[in-house]
Amino acid sequence: MRSPPPLRTIVLGVEHPRALAVIRSLGRTGVPIVAIDHDPTARGFYSRYVTQRFVVGATHAAAAAWLETLGPAGGGILVPTNDHYLSLVARHHAELARHFVSTAPPWPILERLMHKPYCFALARAAEVHTPEWFVPRDLDDLDCILADLDFERHAYIVSVADESDNLPADPTTLRKTKAGGRDRLTFRADCLDVLTRTGRLPVIMRVVPGEARTSVGVSMVVDRHQDVHACHAIRRLQMYLYRRDQVYQHPYELGANVYCESVHDDEAIAAAKRFVRQSDYYGPLTLEFRRDASDGRLVLVKADPRVVRATALSTAIGLDVPTTLYAAFSGGTVPPTRSYPEGTAWVWLTWYLNTLWRNRSHSPVGREVVRFVRALPRTRAWAYLDRRDLLPFLVDVWRWAAKWMGIAGRWARRTFSTTSPLARDTPGKPPPIAD
Repeated sequence: MRSPPPLRTIVLGVEHPRALAVIRSLGRTGVPIVAIDHDPTARGFYSRYVTQRFVVGATHAAAAAWLETLGPAGGGILVPTNDHYLSLVARHHAELARHFVSTAPPWPILERLMHKPYCFALARAAEVHTPEWFVPRDLDDLDCILADLDFERHAYIVSVADESDNLPADPTTLRKTKAGGRDRLTFRADCLDVLTRTGRLPVIMRVVPGEARTSVGVSMVVDRHQDVHACHAIRRLQMYLYRRDQVYQHPYELGANVYCESVHDDEAIAAAKRFVRQSDYYGPLTLEFRRDASDGRLVLVKADPRVVRATALSTAIGLDVPTTLYAAFSGGTVPPTRSYPEGTAWVWLTWYLNTLWRNRSHSPVGREVVRFVRALPRTRAWAYLDRRDLLPFLVDVWRWAAKWMGIAGRWARRTFSTTSPLARDTPGKPPPIAD
């Protein structure tokens, strides 16, 4: 008897490297891939493993309506790869369940991880340390909280309370968190800015002190029975663009995890499993921890209840998160979690180059390039580069080059317009006539 064809996978949101990792891992095994995004130029659309491509409206309602029409034509497994589509699938869980298998839980479960105060409360119930945090009820409560903060000894950040909101804490970087001012008046202004744009006062969190390399993420697949599969730890290697001063560095704003490696951290993995048992969550999950430089404690910084940007690293170390996720939710045989090599690296090349240049005043470019080249032999995974699926990488490089050519062009126009003899004349005055 012939085995049934593999269940197709609908990847929601295909612009990011995390989506491409899912597309490639499942596509190479013969799983039909349906790519959906509201951006017609999303890089994942260019993958050779995509069998169908659909551009949908940017709102939840438009995407949900499209899925309702797509469902009767074969159903499939839903894999949302960003917060926008994750919230959509969770909030419409009951309706979508008629035709699809969802890798995200219903909203009442997901909300506990997407809402920072709920998430930190879960962590503390699981005996996992969290940063000190405050949730102001109103402006009077905000002023009382600010009066008690120690701005001389600690740094604080502001964060949107609900990660599912599309409105960022920082409109410039579009991140959900931003470093607040180092005095009460400036910090209060930052809080009011978030209130004005989002309609809610932000969560206030104290920064966990420590170097960048103390940030460790634990990635895993959690099935509906809260059993953990493909569990592994990742350490950040470079975090340029993150705020720096004489006291601290922290992974809360401005930057991206552009370079990381696999590590073994039994304490972080044990803490992550305790959190899972407390949460009732199922699906892909990465918990990011940070070791507090003041006392060495392992502190939970955030939870990402979806695949993350370095998902391709799991493929390189033999604990492939996408295929494990597919097996766990399609009724297949889930491979056992096994040991994995330490020190295997993943890099997002174009973003690495961006941050390398923008932070050249913090770290000499030449030294960092030498360090990067020496690490190439252990770099086994890339954000977009894959010799079997080159087009998304070429598109990424083309866009990166076009962006920097535009920046160079604007710099040249400004430079030559200000140094030209004509530009130095009084505005409106005709140029002098030569004798």
